[in-house]
Amino acid sequence: MKKSLLLASILLLSISAQLRAAEGAYAMVGGGLLTFDDGVDEIEPKQLLGRIGYNFNNYIGVGFEGGFSLIEDELFGVDFDVTTTFFYVRGSIPVGGKSSVYALIGPTNVDLTGSVGGFSITGDDNDTGTGFGFETQLETLSFSVDYITYFDDDGVDVNSINFSLGSYF
Repeated sequence: MKKSLLLASILLLSISAQLRAAEGAYAMVGGGLLTFDDGVDEIEPKQLLGRIGYNFNNYIGVGFEGGFSLIEDELFGVDFDVTTTFFYVRGSIPVGGKSSVYALIGPTNVDLTGSVGGFSITGDDNDTGTGFGFETQLETLSFSVDYITYFDDDGVDVNSINFSLGSYF
């Protein structure tokens, strides 16, 4: 799954390079402090994520985010990593001339892989993700911080605080 996500990210970034002529297109790279909580145990892998999207205007946009565990977490001798995908609609409210607050909603997929002694087991599920955040334009880059719930079902919660840097084209 990590290889597929990496290939998809490379493809999406190359497509985003062709969107440079389309005002409102963006690409971002960042990290996330992810928490996977099943109500009994909790793991906290550190995630690398990428986003591409298009804002139709100052208020509405669409995008895709993909992330995978850059640093796995361990529980009872088992190494765990989490992969997330998120297609979203983004609603924004401008704040000042260069900042906005936003909310995200859309379908997500969460993939959990546990590995020990050369063996691994994987489980994945889909849900509706939601989130909110803040973005501001710096000199040539955009900085965002957000909180996203990728999965919240059957007593399992997958949440992340994400920090990203990116560029609008």
